[in-house]
Amino acid sequence: MWALDPRKLSVRWWKTLSNTRRVWLIVPLVFVIKYTIFVVIFLGLGGVFFLQKQHEKKAALELRKKHQEEAVVKAHAAPSPVNSSLKGLPKPKPTPVLGAAPTSKPKPTPMLPKPTPMLGQTL
Repeated sequence: MWALDPRKLSVRWWKTLSNTRRVWLIVPLVFVIKYTIFVVIFLGLGGVFFLQKQHEKKAALELRKKHQEEAVVKAHAAPSPVNSSLKGLPKPKPTPVLGAAPTSKPKPTPMLPKPTPMLGQTL
């Protein structure tokens, strides 16, 4: 590759090239620019996605710690049944489990329809 020489980068240098060579110089340059833009956008979105997931993990961990601390505080603050001030009160009786209500057995429906009386059975 030649060094950046102002004489070679001039408009005259460009005009001396044939049209096919101009196309061969421009086309790859366009694809390189598109590829570079695509890679930058792809890596940028990937980085944003990664940072978002890390933030969600951190928030979930903090929330879990907060719930654990609240549970520990609740467990230590609640009076235990042994040390309860309700010691002298009678214990509530357990409610009996009720059985199913008695229902009458449904009559089976006949498979055949009722016979219709014949008209005029007078013989």
